[in-house]
Amino acid sequence: MTLTSRLVVMVASCIAFAIIVVSVVFGLLGRNALISQAEAQATVVARIIAESARLSEVALEEAQEVVTDVLTTTALTADHVEQSSLPDLSDRFAEIVARGNLDAIWLIDSNLRILASSVGDYDAVISGQRLPEHLSPEALQALVSGRRFSVDFGPAVDGVRYVGVRAGKGHAVIVGQPVAVLDAVRAANSVPVLMEALLDRNDIISIEVRDDQQKSLGQVGAEKTPPDLADLAADVVASGNPASELHGRHLWVAAPIRDTAGIVIGSVTIEMSGQRLEELLNNLLLYGIGAAALVFAVGAGIAALSARRIARPVAAMTEAAHAMEARSFETGSLDTVARRTDEVGTLARVFQAMAVEVQRREEDLEAQVRARTLELEQKNELLEASARRVEAELQAAKTLQAAMLPTALPPNPAYAGTAAMVPAREMGGDFYDFFSLDDKRLGIVIADVSGKGVPAAFFMAISRTVLQASAQDGGTPGVCLARANAALCARNPMELFVTAFYGILDVETGELAYANGGHNPPLMIRRADGDVVELPRTGGMALGVLPDMPYAEKSAMLRAGDTLFLYTDGISEAMDGEGREFGEGRIEETLRSAALLPVDRVLTAVTGAVSAFVAGAPQSDDITCLVVRYFGPPAEALAS
Repeated sequence: MTLTSRLVVMVASCIAFAIIVVSVVFGLLGRNALISQAEAQATVVARIIAESARLSEVALEEAQEVVTDVLTTTALTADHVEQSSLPDLSDRFAEIVARGNLDAIWLIDSNLRILASSVGDYDAVISGQRLPEHLSPEALQALVSGRRFSVDFGPAVDGVRYVGVRAGKGHAVIVGQPVAVLDAVRAANSVPVLMEALLDRNDIISIEVRDDQQKSLGQVGAEKTPPDLADLAADVVASGNPASELHGRHLWVAAPIRDTAGIVIGSVTIEMSGQRLEELLNNLLLYGIGAAALVFAVGAGIAALSARRIARPVAAMTEAAHAMEARSFETGSLDTVARRTDEVGTLARVFQAMAVEVQRREEDLEAQVRARTLELEQKNELLEASARRVEAELQAAKTLQAAMLPTALPPNPAYAGTAAMVPAREMGGDFYDFFSLDDKRLGIVIADVSGKGVPAAFFMAISRTVLQASAQDGGTPGVCLARANAALCARNPMELFVTAFYGILDVETGELAYANGGHNPPLMIRRADGDVVELPRTGGMALGVLPDMPYAEKSAMLRAGDTLFLYTDGISEAMDGEGREFGEGRIEETLRSAALLPVDRVLTAVTGAVSAFVAGAPQSDDITCLVVRYFGPPAEALAS
């Protein structure tokens, strides 16, 4: 995407995003405003319900007082009815009851006996007729005795309320009125009627009133409060503040109901439609997206014009950079941009100066590179010639080193042997030797110089010469190693050392006397059982480390057919690609399987096993081994 396109998209997207964010914010604010309005409306409804309930109670109390006054008036009226005879009086009572919607009228004497009642044209008193038991006898006595003019016998019993008045000396009239006459007043002033009147106004769907113990006192509307919103009314009672919650597509609002003292005595829960909230949010989002799209289009056009003007010099700088990379830049190509007085003009002028400097330096560098290349080519030719000379010299030294080592044991029917040395580099530090000390004794040497390469090869030559000279001077193997150690310590400027094993084989007896200077102990293959055993160790130190060191000696008896195998650590420590060593165990296992083979086949069996084990891994050390088989005294060997 080009810089112009990025500028256009960035500017227009930022403006559109800002408009959408503003629309969402205003939508949320409008939603919160509607919810606050709903909570305020619920608070008003709670106040209306509380006031309505209070006024209903007042109205009922006043209506009750009116009923009591009417009953008293009726009783007085009944008292003034002409008392011609008791049956006629009963008929008049019956007419009054029928017209006044009363329950009963009784005329009693001082003994509280009924003299007349509203039984129509029956006898004055029906047999067994009595006053209601809940009428207080004390109050009745007060009436008939004249101590009280009228008595209200209290709350209704069985739906009837009773009032009594004095009716002359020793008499009283009792009138009963059904309280059902107040049902119309109660119904007209009841809270449910008011709640019904509030439905379908301001999106109210249902209303439920609860007391402070969360007992439902009344509910109108199609839906009851869901069980998972029961805590909403309890929280309102506890906090005294309105609360709301969206549930599905409806808004539920709860507000506290307070008495005249301001104490919370219950709550009202109102279910309202959430359609207005959804319409508000949808409209704001719709208008916001439309405005964002319009602004995006206008902003993209304006940004495109501005971006092209801004990006044109940047594009010229980009082309100049490509031309600089292709080495075809012309300084005058940026003159138009360089004349600008803003930051881009400054950048163009700096770029022009830098380009001139870079071109000049490139020319200087190219000239220096050509000179250095010619010089390096000449030196490389000299190095190659020197390398060829060194390689030839190393090859000659390798040939000379190989020629130093004997290729075969001195001829004798009492023994046979062979040896091999494979250096890790052009020249190695391992060596072996065997030589006749006299007609009956054979000297056997195997050694390993520390280090590799040319220094080790030179020290190897010195060590071989010193050891051979010491052996020729006579003496036991330990004495010979001690003389050789003293000579090497005296001539060892590079502080190298050599491990060595020196043995003397008596061909007539088969005794092998030996001393070991820190070398791997040789192995002996017994002809009798094919077992492979290690020669006992003598514990000597490597040669060239410390002067005046003694070297202990030991001996072993070889029987006819026994084989000696001497080796350096290049065999036991040969490693495969995973870093595992060949080890003494594999050497012994290979020798057991090759015990009856000729000596040259024994040597090739071991070296072949090592090659198969390392499987092409780089050789880490010189590989040297020597095999000697004893056939018995010369006379027995010739006879066999």
